[in-house]
Amino acid sequence: MTAIKRAVSLSPDERQAVKELYQQLCGENDNPALCLFFCSPKYNLDLLETELLHHFGDIPLVGCTTAGEITPQGYQKDSITGVAFPKDHFRIVTRALNQISNFKIQDGINAGAELVADLKKSIPHATGHNTFAFMLIDGLSNAEERVTASIGSQLGDIPLVGGSTADNWDLEKTSLFFQDGFSRDMAVVILIHTELPFQVHYTHHYVAGDAKAVITEADPISRIVHEINGLPATQEYARLCGVDEDDLSISVCSNHPILMKIGGKYYSRGVVEVNHAQQYIRFACAIGKGVVCAIARPSDPIANATQLFQEIRAEIGPLDLVLGCDCAARKMICEEQGLMSEISRIYTENNVIGFATFGEQYNTIHMNNSFCCIAIGKGDDHDR
Repeated sequence: MTAIKRAVSLSPDERQAVKELYQQLCGENDNPALCLFFCSPKYNLDLLETELLHHFGDIPLVGCTTAGEITPQGYQKDSITGVAFPKDHFRIVTRALNQISNFKIQDGINAGAELVADLKKSIPHATGHNTFAFMLIDGLSNAEERVTASIGSQLGDIPLVGGSTADNWDLEKTSLFFQDGFSRDMAVVILIHTELPFQVHYTHHYVAGDAKAVITEADPISRIVHEINGLPATQEYARLCGVDEDDLSISVCSNHPILMKIGGKYYSRGVVEVNHAQQYIRFACAIGKGVVCAIARPSDPIANATQLFQEIRAEIGPLDLVLGCDCAARKMICEEQGLMSEISRIYTENNVIGFATFGEQYNTIHMNNSFCCIAIGKGDDHDR
């Protein structure tokens, strides 16, 4: 028996979908420490909420809408997938952060400190060696940088991975489920303590190219860049990508995202809107005036994913679960290049459950075009 249960329902009917999810995760006698789920925004969320509350009752439950679900059957759409963490291997502490669009750094510092205090109260020996943090956050809040930086700063050596909720590519309304139902403009931070081996990873399949960009006019609050290298943003970005301005699209930008170097590593900043009429570009991360960036060139996403999981398994052995946050732009590139069946196979073989996000969080950094994950091994009770 595996320690962690995984589930998926492809039913378009809310009642049937939740029934199947519950039966696979909880059965009749199981009472997990926590259930996580990721669902298509095409479900009627009012109906889904009613069914989730009915079936799961007092079982701690957290979930969100997606731009695609990573399930035991690989990538799916219009589905609901989930995972149950059993009490004999996991202890959980959670905290919801509300109205994050008005969030101040000090709010996050206070919340992070209180969360860690709650953890230490119940688990005094909790450290980054036996505890990790998982966060879900409203992907349309424009608050991920503030929340991630402030919460992450209080966690000490406890690593954090997170994903921004999504609504396919509608960019209108994403939803996050916590306790009593679905909400917006919030984040949920979960501290998960376990004696099972785990690793936290961040990767992307991009290489910094020779082309450089200086952001010369931008509004970090709206995440809109108006000028690059002193020229209209769409004009200069197109030149740096080697395409005509009229051909600049989200797809082109996803193949050539902006890379920013932080602490010796490159992190990607993805595009969510190319406005040709006003010649601006809106990013999924805040980018300020004066920032110096590199324009990326892509490598092979399949080779990148394969190498990642080979390295993880070499360290902690067979994987019971990989909780994955995969950028919706990366998924789009795989779809356009006909790679979805291959990436789904890799995810299935490595027990990945998760979703396509509007952004990813890694420790104190918010970025895009990446795959962030928490990989949990089977431990000494299983064949290595």
